[in-house]
Amino acid sequence: MKTRNNVIIGLAIMGIVLFGLVQFIVIPRNNQKNNQYMLQQQNPITHDINSVTKYRNKYMGNSSDIVNIFHKLPLSNIKMSFELFPNKLTAEVKYNDTVANINENKVNKALIYNSTVAFALIENLQVINYNFTGSAYKVSRLDVEKWYGRDLPGLLKKEEWKSKVQDKLEENKYVNDFIKAVLMKR
Repeated sequence: MKTRNNVIIGLAIMGIVLFGLVQFIVIPRNNQKNNQYMLQQQNPITHDINSVTKYRNKYMGNSSDIVNIFHKLPLSNIKMSFELFPNKLTAEVKYNDTVANINENKVNKALIYNSTVAFALIENLQVINYNFTGSAYKVSRLDVEKWYGRDLPGLLKKEEWKSKVQDKLEENKYVNDFIKAVLMKR
């Protein structure tokens, strides 16, 4: 009887220790990693392209794929709505904030990145209109393909994506040149 009580007490102590480890060490570390990952997803330079490749589609008519892509890209923390024009092969993303409130440099990099992602993943999407409070931009697949000098789905290999898309966004001259050549203010 005494041995059985000691085993029960030992198991209870082990259970309490394990519970404490999980509650006060494991869960906070996991939460911290998740928070760090979510922050990285808001930056085009550190965004994980693999988080959106599952939404790849030949046709823009699958609205849930387009919506899911943009909800996992930089600027997804800003309230937005969508309108699709399948007859024109055009998507419109409406952000409920101004470029100045968000930060113009951040917006420019995000629009370059988000456009490249969307065109690479949705094969028949031809135009994306971005509307912010007080300003609007238009990006076409043709201009983005001309900029990269290639078919966009070919960029989706991880190493190529990093070197040809993400790393380039760290260069201010590259961002400014892309904006002038590709991103049209409406």
